[in-house]
Amino acid sequence: MSRIRSLFLSGARRSVSWALVLGLAPLAALASDVVSFAPPEVPASELTALSSQYVQEIALDMCNWSNRPTNSTCTAQNPADAPSTWNRANAVACQAPTAPPPSTSWFDLSPSVACPYDGINGCRNQQWHWPDGRYLGGWGWSVIHCPSNPVDWSTGLYTKPLATTVSNHVFLRVPGFLSHSQPRTVRGQVKVMLYANKPISPSGLPNVTLSATLALQTLGTDNVWRDIAIRVLPAPPYGPGTFYEMFELEAVVQPYTPVRVELRANTLPSLRVADENNIWMNYHLIADLIEARLILPDCIPDQSRPGFCL
Repeated sequence: MSRIRSLFLSGARRSVSWALVLGLAPLAALASDVVSFAPPEVPASELTALSSQYVQEIALDMCNWSNRPTNSTCTAQNPADAPSTWNRANAVACQAPTAPPPSTSWFDLSPSVACPYDGINGCRNQQWHWPDGRYLGGWGWSVIHCPSNPVDWSTGLYTKPLATTVSNHVFLRVPGFLSHSQPRTVRGQVKVMLYANKPISPSGLPNVTLSATLALQTLGTDNVWRDIAIRVLPAPPYGPGTFYEMFELEAVVQPYTPVRVELRANTLPSLRVADENNIWMNYHLIADLIEARLILPDCIPDQSRPGFCL
Protein backbone atom coordinates (compact mmCIF):
# COMPACT_ATOMS: atom_id res chain seq x y z
CA MET A 1 0.00 0.00 0.00
CA SER A 2 1.42 3.34 -1.05
CA ARG A 3 1.67 6.13 1.46
CA ILE A 4 2.69 9.76 0.82
CA ARG A 5 4.90 11.27 3.48
CA SER A 6 7.21 14.25 3.79
CA LEU A 7 9.39 12.28 6.20
CA PHE A 8 10.32 8.61 5.91
CA LEU A 9 8.92 6.53 8.75
CA SER A 10 10.23 2.99 9.10
CA GLY A 11 7.92 0.08 9.90
CA ALA A 12 8.09 -3.71 9.93
CA ARG A 13 5.85 -6.58 8.87
CA ARG A 14 7.24 -9.86 10.18
CA SER A 15 6.38 -13.52 10.62
CA VAL A 16 8.52 -15.97 12.66
CA SER A 17 12.32 -16.18 12.68
CA TRP A 18 14.15 -18.90 10.78
CA ALA A 19 16.60 -19.00 13.67
CA LEU A 20 13.87 -20.51 15.78
CA VAL A 21 13.28 -23.22 13.18
CA LEU A 22 16.95 -24.13 13.35
CA GLY A 23 16.99 -24.00 17.15
CA LEU A 24 19.24 -20.96 17.14
CA ALA A 25 19.00 -17.99 19.45
CA PRO A 26 17.38 -14.99 17.69
CA LEU A 27 19.64 -12.10 16.88
CA ALA A 28 18.64 -8.46 16.75
CA ALA A 29 20.89 -5.67 15.61
CA LEU A 30 20.66 -2.87 13.12
CA ALA A 31 23.23 -1.09 11.03
CA SER A 32 22.65 1.47 8.31
CA ASP A 33 24.69 1.76 5.18
CA VAL A 34 23.95 3.93 2.18
CA VAL A 35 25.39 3.90 -1.32
CA SER A 36 24.39 6.48 -3.94
CA PHE A 37 24.40 5.99 -7.69
CA ALA A 38 23.82 9.01 -9.96
CA PRO A 39 24.42 8.96 -13.73
CA PRO A 40 26.99 11.67 -14.55
CA GLU A 41 24.86 13.09 -17.38
CA VAL A 42 22.29 14.36 -14.85
CA PRO A 43 23.59 17.59 -13.26
CA ALA A 44 23.63 17.52 -9.49
CA SER A 45 21.74 20.82 -9.50
CA GLU A 46 18.72 19.05 -10.98
CA LEU A 47 18.53 16.46 -8.22
CA THR A 48 16.44 16.94 -5.11
CA ALA A 49 17.31 15.13 -1.88
CA LEU A 50 14.59 12.68 -0.83
CA SER A 51 14.62 14.11 2.67
CA SER A 52 13.46 17.52 1.47
CA GLN A 53 10.50 16.59 -0.74
CA TYR A 54 7.29 14.61 -0.64
CA VAL A 55 7.95 10.96 -1.24
CA GLN A 56 5.87 7.89 -1.95
CA GLU A 57 6.75 4.86 0.14
CA ILE A 58 5.84 1.39 -1.13
CA ALA A 59 6.44 -1.22 1.56
CA LEU A 60 6.33 -4.99 1.45
CA ASP A 61 3.62 -5.18 4.17
CA MET A 62 3.80 -8.96 4.61
CA CYS A 63 1.24 -9.00 7.44
CA ASN A 64 -1.37 -6.51 6.30
CA TRP A 65 -4.74 -8.09 7.10
CA SER A 66 -6.66 -6.13 4.46
CA ASN A 67 -4.05 -6.34 1.68
CA ARG A 68 -3.37 -10.06 1.25
CA PRO A 69 -1.41 -11.90 -1.44
CA THR A 70 -3.32 -12.88 -4.58
CA ASN A 71 -4.87 -16.40 -4.48
CA SER A 72 -3.61 -16.86 -0.93
CA THR A 73 -5.70 -18.87 1.50
CA CYS A 74 -6.06 -17.16 4.87
CA THR A 75 -6.70 -19.24 7.99
CA ALA A 76 -6.92 -17.88 11.52
CA GLN A 77 -6.26 -19.41 14.91
CA ASN A 78 -9.42 -20.15 16.82
CA PRO A 79 -9.76 -17.14 19.18
CA ALA A 80 -10.42 -19.48 22.11
CA ASP A 81 -6.87 -20.83 21.77
CA ALA A 82 -5.01 -17.61 21.02
CA PRO A 83 -2.73 -15.95 21.80
CA SER A 84 -1.17 -18.39 24.26
CA THR A 85 -0.91 -21.29 21.81
CA TRP A 86 -1.00 -21.87 18.09
CA ASN A 87 -2.68 -25.09 16.99
CA ARG A 88 -3.40 -25.24 13.28
CA ALA A 89 -5.85 -28.08 13.88
CA ASN A 90 -8.11 -25.44 15.42
CA ALA A 91 -7.65 -22.90 12.64
CA VAL A 92 -10.69 -21.46 10.88
CA ALA A 93 -11.11 -19.54 7.64
CA CYS A 94 -10.35 -15.84 7.92
CA GLN A 95 -13.06 -13.28 7.53
CA ALA A 96 -13.04 -11.03 4.48
CA PRO A 97 -10.20 -8.48 4.23
CA THR A 98 -12.81 -5.75 4.69
CA ALA A 99 -13.75 -7.15 8.11
CA PRO A 100 -11.88 -6.00 11.20
CA PRO A 101 -9.11 -8.42 12.23
CA PRO A 102 -9.73 -10.29 15.49
CA SER A 103 -7.54 -8.77 18.15
CA THR A 104 -6.83 -12.10 19.89
CA SER A 105 -5.93 -14.23 16.85
CA TRP A 106 -3.08 -14.97 14.50
CA PHE A 107 -3.42 -15.82 10.82
CA ASP A 108 -1.56 -17.73 8.12
CA LEU A 109 -1.26 -16.71 4.48
CA SER A 110 -0.58 -19.57 2.08
CA PRO A 111 1.55 -18.99 -1.06
CA SER A 112 0.00 -17.72 -4.27
CA VAL A 113 2.09 -20.43 -5.98
CA ALA A 114 2.28 -23.45 -3.69
CA CYS A 115 4.74 -26.35 -3.80
CA PRO A 116 3.74 -29.98 -3.23
CA TYR A 117 7.28 -30.97 -2.22
CA ASP A 118 6.79 -30.46 1.50
CA GLY A 119 3.56 -29.43 3.20
CA ILE A 120 5.48 -27.85 6.07
CA ASN A 121 8.32 -26.09 4.25
CA GLY A 122 7.09 -25.89 0.67
CA CYS A 123 9.88 -25.73 -1.88
CA ARG A 124 12.15 -23.20 -3.57
CA ASN A 125 9.48 -22.21 -6.09
CA GLN A 126 6.74 -21.29 -3.62
CA GLN A 127 5.78 -17.66 -4.13
CA TRP A 128 3.59 -14.93 -2.70
CA HIS A 129 2.24 -12.35 -5.18
CA TRP A 130 0.41 -9.16 -4.22
CA PRO A 131 -1.98 -7.38 -6.64
CA ASP A 132 0.41 -4.45 -7.07
CA GLY A 133 3.33 -6.72 -8.08
CA ARG A 134 5.07 -7.17 -4.73
CA TYR A 135 6.66 -10.61 -4.48
CA LEU A 136 8.25 -13.08 -2.08
CA GLY A 137 9.64 -16.51 -2.97
CA GLY A 138 11.79 -19.28 -1.55
CA TRP A 139 12.04 -22.45 0.53
CA GLY A 140 10.83 -21.96 4.06
CA TRP A 141 7.70 -22.32 6.11
CA SER A 142 4.80 -22.78 3.71
CA VAL A 143 2.84 -19.88 5.21
CA ILE A 144 3.43 -16.33 6.35
CA HIS A 145 2.49 -16.43 10.03
CA CYS A 146 1.20 -13.07 11.22
CA PRO A 147 -0.46 -11.37 14.18
CA SER A 148 -3.96 -10.21 13.31
CA ASN A 149 -3.91 -7.36 15.81
CA PRO A 150 -2.82 -4.31 13.77
CA VAL A 151 -1.18 -2.89 16.90
CA ASP A 152 1.47 -5.60 16.47
CA TRP A 153 2.17 -5.05 12.77
CA SER A 154 4.90 -2.48 13.27
CA THR A 155 6.45 -3.81 16.45
CA GLY A 156 9.33 -5.53 14.69
CA LEU A 157 8.65 -9.00 16.09
CA TYR A 158 8.11 -10.92 12.87
CA THR A 159 10.31 -12.00 9.98
CA LYS A 160 10.00 -14.16 6.88
CA PRO A 161 12.99 -16.49 6.41
CA LEU A 162 13.44 -17.84 2.88
CA ALA A 163 16.19 -20.09 1.52
CA THR A 164 17.59 -21.28 -1.79
CA THR A 165 20.18 -23.72 -3.07
CA VAL A 166 20.12 -22.23 -6.57
CA SER A 167 22.15 -19.33 -7.97
CA ASN A 168 20.30 -16.12 -8.92
CA HIS A 169 17.15 -17.05 -7.00
CA VAL A 170 14.94 -13.97 -6.44
CA PHE A 171 13.76 -13.57 -2.83
CA LEU A 172 11.69 -10.40 -3.17
CA ARG A 173 10.55 -7.59 -5.44
CA VAL A 174 8.80 -4.33 -4.59
CA PRO A 175 7.72 -2.37 -7.70
CA GLY A 176 6.62 1.22 -8.19
CA PHE A 177 6.35 3.99 -10.79
CA LEU A 178 8.19 7.31 -10.90
CA SER A 179 5.45 9.74 -11.88
CA HIS A 180 7.68 12.81 -11.69
CA SER A 181 8.22 15.03 -14.74
CA GLN A 182 11.98 15.29 -14.13
CA PRO A 183 14.75 12.76 -13.38
CA ARG A 184 14.72 12.05 -9.68
CA THR A 185 16.58 9.96 -7.11
CA VAL A 186 14.84 6.71 -6.12
CA ARG A 187 15.87 4.65 -3.09
CA GLY A 188 15.52 0.95 -2.37
CA GLN A 189 15.78 -0.57 1.11
CA VAL A 190 15.77 -4.01 2.64
CA LYS A 191 16.19 -5.05 6.26
CA VAL A 192 17.44 -8.62 6.32
CA MET A 193 19.73 -11.12 8.01
CA LEU A 194 21.71 -13.00 5.36
CA TYR A 195 23.71 -16.09 6.15
CA ALA A 196 25.00 -19.31 4.59
CA ASN A 197 24.61 -22.87 5.82
CA LYS A 198 26.55 -25.96 4.79
CA PRO A 199 25.13 -29.48 4.32
CA ILE A 200 24.54 -31.42 7.51
CA SER A 201 26.44 -34.39 6.09
CA PRO A 202 29.01 -35.59 5.41
CA SER A 203 30.73 -34.08 8.41
CA GLY A 204 33.78 -31.92 7.94
CA LEU A 205 32.58 -29.92 4.94
CA PRO A 206 33.95 -26.36 5.01
CA ASN A 207 31.82 -23.34 5.77
CA VAL A 208 31.46 -20.90 2.89
CA THR A 209 30.60 -17.21 2.65
CA LEU A 210 27.91 -16.53 0.07
CA SER A 211 26.34 -13.25 -1.08
CA ALA A 212 23.19 -11.66 -2.44
CA THR A 213 22.55 -8.64 -4.63
CA LEU A 214 20.25 -5.75 -3.77
CA ALA A 215 19.29 -4.05 -7.04
CA LEU A 216 17.28 -1.13 -8.32
CA GLN A 217 15.80 -1.94 -11.72
CA THR A 218 13.88 -0.06 -14.39
CA LEU A 219 11.62 -1.43 -17.11
CA GLY A 220 12.78 -0.64 -20.65
CA THR A 221 10.64 -0.03 -23.72
CA ASP A 222 11.42 -3.63 -24.71
CA ASN A 223 9.61 -4.82 -21.55
CA VAL A 224 12.89 -6.03 -19.99
CA TRP A 225 13.89 -5.15 -16.42
CA ARG A 226 17.52 -4.03 -16.08
CA ASP A 227 19.71 -3.16 -13.09
CA ILE A 228 20.56 0.53 -12.77
CA ALA A 229 22.24 0.20 -9.36
CA ILE A 230 23.42 -2.83 -7.43
CA ARG A 231 24.91 -3.58 -4.07
CA VAL A 232 26.48 -6.90 -3.11
CA LEU A 233 25.53 -8.05 0.40
CA PRO A 234 27.71 -10.64 2.18
CA ALA A 235 26.16 -13.77 3.68
CA PRO A 236 28.66 -15.29 6.14
CA PRO A 237 28.19 -18.66 7.84
CA TYR A 238 25.65 -18.37 10.65
CA GLY A 239 27.30 -17.24 13.85
CA PRO A 240 28.43 -14.13 15.72
CA GLY A 241 28.87 -12.18 12.48
CA THR A 242 25.27 -12.54 11.34
CA PHE A 243 22.60 -10.04 12.34
CA TYR A 244 19.80 -7.96 10.88
CA GLU A 245 20.96 -5.01 8.81
CA MET A 246 19.26 -2.25 6.88
CA PHE A 247 20.77 -1.94 3.40
CA GLU A 248 20.02 0.93 1.01
CA LEU A 249 20.93 2.03 -2.48
CA GLU A 250 19.91 4.92 -4.73
CA ALA A 251 19.81 5.77 -8.42
CA VAL A 252 18.55 8.58 -10.63
CA VAL A 253 15.52 7.40 -12.59
CA GLN A 254 14.11 9.05 -15.71
CA PRO A 255 10.56 10.49 -15.67
CA TYR A 256 7.52 8.25 -15.94
CA THR A 257 9.46 5.01 -15.52
CA PRO A 258 8.50 1.72 -13.82
CA VAL A 259 11.08 0.93 -11.14
CA ARG A 260 11.52 -1.80 -8.54
CA VAL A 261 13.83 -3.04 -5.80
CA GLU A 262 14.94 -6.68 -5.96
CA LEU A 263 16.89 -8.99 -3.64
CA ARG A 264 18.43 -12.06 -5.28
CA ALA A 265 21.03 -14.70 -4.56
CA ASN A 266 24.40 -14.63 -6.28
CA THR A 267 26.40 -17.71 -7.27
CA LEU A 268 25.95 -20.70 -4.96
CA PRO A 269 28.05 -23.89 -4.81
CA SER A 270 27.00 -26.77 -7.05
CA LEU A 271 24.35 -29.10 -5.66
CA ARG A 272 25.77 -32.03 -3.71
CA VAL A 273 22.52 -33.95 -4.17
CA ALA A 274 20.38 -33.52 -7.26
CA ASP A 275 17.24 -32.30 -5.45
CA GLU A 276 17.44 -28.50 -5.26
CA ASN A 277 14.80 -28.53 -2.53
CA ASN A 278 16.93 -30.71 -0.26
CA ILE A 279 18.16 -27.77 1.77
CA TRP A 280 19.87 -29.86 4.44
CA MET A 281 22.11 -31.81 2.05
CA ASN A 282 23.17 -28.81 -0.06
CA TYR A 283 24.85 -25.50 0.61
CA HIS A 284 22.15 -22.86 0.87
CA LEU A 285 21.65 -19.14 1.34
CA ILE A 286 19.05 -17.83 3.80
CA ALA A 287 17.44 -14.39 3.66
CA ASP A 288 15.60 -13.70 6.92
CA LEU A 289 13.52 -10.70 5.83
CA ILE A 290 11.98 -8.09 8.04
CA GLU A 291 10.95 -5.42 5.57
CA ALA A 292 11.61 -3.96 2.15
CA ARG A 293 10.49 -0.74 0.54
CA LEU A 294 10.82 1.51 -2.46
CA ILE A 295 10.99 5.26 -1.82
CA LEU A 296 10.46 7.62 -4.73
CA PRO A 297 9.60 11.30 -5.13
CA ASP A 298 5.89 11.95 -5.45
CA CYS A 299 4.65 14.36 -8.09
CA ILE A 300 2.50 17.07 -6.54
CA PRO A 301 1.01 18.88 -9.60
CA ASP A 302 1.96 22.54 -9.86
CA GLN A 303 -1.33 24.30 -10.59
CA SER A 304 0.46 27.38 -11.89
CA ARG A 305 2.53 25.35 -14.37
CA PRO A 306 0.49 22.56 -15.98
CA GLY A 307 2.60 19.47 -16.59
CA PHE A 308 5.14 20.33 -13.86
CA CYS A 309 5.54 19.07 -10.31
CA LEU A 310 6.15 21.08 -7.17
